[in-house]
Amino acid sequence: MLKGTYDQIGKMLDMVNDAIGYVQDFSEDEYEQLAASLIADLKCTIEAVNQELLDSPKVCFCVLDQFTGEMSTCDDRNQVIDECTNWEAKMRDLLERRYHAENVWDEKFIKLMDYVCYVDYDVIVEKTKTALLKHELKDIAHLCLYYQCYYEFWGTLDVPNDRYDVIENRVKMLKEHREDFIWLYGQLGDWRSRLVLVSMLYSWITFDMAYITGMKEANYTDYFDLDIVKCSDEEVMVDLGAWTGDSALNYIQTYGKYKKIYCYEIDKTNMEKMKKNLSPYPNIEYRNKGVGEKSGESYIAIMAGDSSGNKIVERNTGERIEMVALDDDIDEKITLLKMDIEGAEQAALSGSIRHIQEEKPKLLISVYHNNEDIWKIPRMIIDMVPEYQLYLRSNGGQWGPSEIILFAINKKDMGDLS
Repeated sequence: MLKGTYDQIGKMLDMVNDAIGYVQDFSEDEYEQLAASLIADLKCTIEAVNQELLDSPKVCFCVLDQFTGEMSTCDDRNQVIDECTNWEAKMRDLLERRYHAENVWDEKFIKLMDYVCYVDYDVIVEKTKTALLKHELKDIAHLCLYYQCYYEFWGTLDVPNDRYDVIENRVKMLKEHREDFIWLYGQLGDWRSRLVLVSMLYSWITFDMAYITGMKEANYTDYFDLDIVKCSDEEVMVDLGAWTGDSALNYIQTYGKYKKIYCYEIDKTNMEKMKKNLSPYPNIEYRNKGVGEKSGESYIAIMAGDSSGNKIVERNTGERIEMVALDDDIDEKITLLKMDIEGAEQAALSGSIRHIQEEKPKLLISVYHNNEDIWKIPRMIIDMVPEYQLYLRSNGGQWGPSEIILFAINKKDMGDLS
């Protein structure tokens, strides 16, 4: 927001402050004679400031409708004064924090956190629906298809049948976990990471595809950002969700050196393709197992048309898979742990606590398979090892914020990154 806009809002807040003084000084006759026009003017000014700062004329801490309907007698004077004084103080605080934002992305994040705090849930949901419905019909159809394919991740989006679970779930997540998002923003190690987080959250409530294309990483492969991940010939990499070996191959082509690579993949067909793709390379161990919190047995749900989306589920699908905790399945020291296991990342982290706490490997974790992983997985990691520095990168597609990767790097191993 330009300085001139801040100055203009400040003047509007001064007008409200002056009006409060007038109300305090009115005699009873003057108040009852002038209350209607004065309160109407106050309401217009308050709505204008709300719109400028919070993108909504109504906010949850100032009940404007009462101003015109119930506060026309002198007995209501103190309530008018209290409402306006409380509102003005909050708005000046918002304005001050916004003004001192370090840059446009910092300002956008502060604005979004204020928005989800001070604007009612139903208002945000309706505004987000309106933003979605402004798209062309063909794009809305594509979005509905995209979210229907992955409804288990984020919920249903079915505009013809008035189903907006995706929107409702995400607005609820923003409001209930606002403090977690603020915490995460402060933990991130560079502005690129903050841009990814802010873009992802704005895409949730605006459906503006420019946020998705703008945060997409253009320089490096999905997990091997050379500005973050430094590797040596002593690397012991564990690839959870190895698919057909794409990530392991990207690692080898990027760094060209390692000690050993463990590849875990639940689909036997993918495993055979992976062995063929990685056959030229030594010291790779293939494990047809699922990784979770503890050892046991579970089932595989097959993703039609996209085997990379196959996932572990508790229901009996007829496709059994052995489950292991990484702490039980690997004895040697791990230096790099990558996870992309379709929503099972939290469980796999819980089963890797010993490795993480004792060895502090580089962690490269997908955090987009539901709406809570983006903040909850960072919380889990920092609870395990407070010395980790966090980063975010996105390699997502066109229709939604996907392929978002959390990097956790031990600060002691960061070298010239610090």
